[in-house]
Amino acid sequence: DCSNMDSNNFVGNVGVGEREARVASAMVATRHYRMAHGIGRSGDVAAEQPKAAGSSLLAKLCNLLTADALNTAGLHDLGGASVLPLATGMTVTMALLALKQKRPAGARYVLWPRIDQKTCIKAVVGAGLELVVIPNLLVGEQLETDVALVRTTIDELGAD
Repeated sequence: DCSNMDSNNFVGNVGVGEREARVASAMVATRHYRMAHGIGRSGDVAAEQPKAAGSSLLAKLCNLLTADALNTAGLHDLGGASVLPLATGMTVTMALLALKQKRPAGARYVLWPRIDQKTCIKAVVGAGLELVVIPNLLVGEQLETDVALVRTTIDELGAD
């Protein structure tokens, strides 16, 4: 029902604005419950979008539920919460940047048991860190992390 509150889903409406959602694939529209309009406006991602009342309502509800969950987890007096969608690579980059701030100044290595995923490489480089690839072991017909090599590499480079 919330998707019906977004102007791009009004019957007979053909939106041509720069932020009007358009979904060419029926499968994608169904998968995302026709929620495609987006959130935020005029440089403020938390602002309500008049043409996307349903999306704005769900974004606000998500933020309130997240703030309540954080409060329940014991993180009091945090203020409001904002849940923002990020792709995998950007999420990993942001996590690495947060960890980088918690580590000593010389900490710069990320040990990476290879999974052949380019996004991981881009995330490490994007965070200004150095990638150290730990090749996997072929055991029978499966790949396994070489835990001994991980330990040896930590000993060589330092635990920081």
